[in-house]
Amino acid sequence: MRRLIFVVLLTCCGSAMALPWSKDMVDQPSVKPQETTVRQASDSVPVSRKERIPVPTDVADVVRSRLEASRKLVSPVPTSPESVARGKEIYDVHCTVCHGSEGKGDGTVGKKFVPPPMDLSTDYVQLQGEGQIYYTITHGGLAMPFYRDAIKEIDRWHVINYIKSEFNTQ
Repeated sequence: MRRLIFVVLLTCCGSAMALPWSKDMVDQPSVKPQETTVRQASDSVPVSRKERIPVPTDVADVVRSRLEASRKLVSPVPTSPESVARGKEIYDVHCTVCHGSEGKGDGTVGKKFVPPPMDLSTDYVQLQGEGQIYYTITHGGLAMPFYRDAIKEIDRWHVINYIKSEFNTQ
């Protein structure tokens, strides 16, 4: 009997300690993976920079806006050895894990994805306008996450110069 009471007390105490604290991490405001529209609390810290192109609202908007960006956005950063070097620095930090050091989509993390990340040396990528690649880096794609909060606008253009000059096999 004593043993039964002891087991019951331990069970009750353990349950009491778990609730409602066990749900704290679930109920917090957070950004879910691949989420592009995030409701921000009025007392949240504002983002200091504004994007030139609005955040897409759905997949159709991503496709439509990417094509529009291809026609409208032109790089303010001319291709130069300095720009390519800066682009490589940023690429090595943010892109290599998925796209690999040669841009083939065979980075250590990228090998785990189905489908694999885009091979940046293909004609599909190399023939895209700078604006279209900029849009993809900024707002992501169907499988690629966005980097608008992780990479400064000017550095995205440097990454494009790096991709276009280093991975172009033509």
